Amino acid sequence: MRSSHRVALLTVATIAIGAMLFSEVATAQVKIGVIDLQAAVASTKAGKRAKSKLEKLAKKKQKELDDKVKDIQAMEENMKKQLPIMSDKSKQEMLEKYRKAGMDLQELYMANQQEVAKKKASLLEPILTKMGAIIQDLALSDGYSAILDRSEGTVLYFDPATDLTSKIIKLYNESK
Repeated sequence: MRSSHRVALLTVATIAIGAMLFSEVATAQVKIGVIDLQAAVASTKAGKRAKSKLEKLAKKKQKELDDKVKDIQAMEENMKKQLPIMSDKSKQEMLEKYRKAGMDLQELYMANQQEVAKKKASLLEPILTKMGAIIQDLALSDGYSAILDRSEGTVLYFDPATDLTSKIIKLYNESK
């Protein structure tokens, strides 16, 4: 849902910029900058800390999954040995236990994915909010009509002199 809002916002911004570029009066007053927002976030001190926290959480969650897989593999090995000598009722119970373990593994995988995504959002939200304010302040103080995000692939060409990524990273790291 968030990406559809971003696409809509980029579409509106593109139309607005296009209108300004084609008007004779606005052409002389338009100043546009670009930023690689993903690179900027990843390059800030806070972004690096967030990445480290996410990597630790993902590693922990992967270990949980790996342990569960090992348990299921051990269960499978045990089943191979035991099934030929078990009663039909015992076989059914063992197969049901094995099936349930597989379903539990899938549920754990989904829960882990959701937890990591939720943690990522909670770690990035304050960084993006602060960065947005810094970008807006820079735009207002330096007279930019627009600052576009090139990390989404919507900027087809830009003069490298208009890239503000390094400047935004520096301003972010220097801010409190």
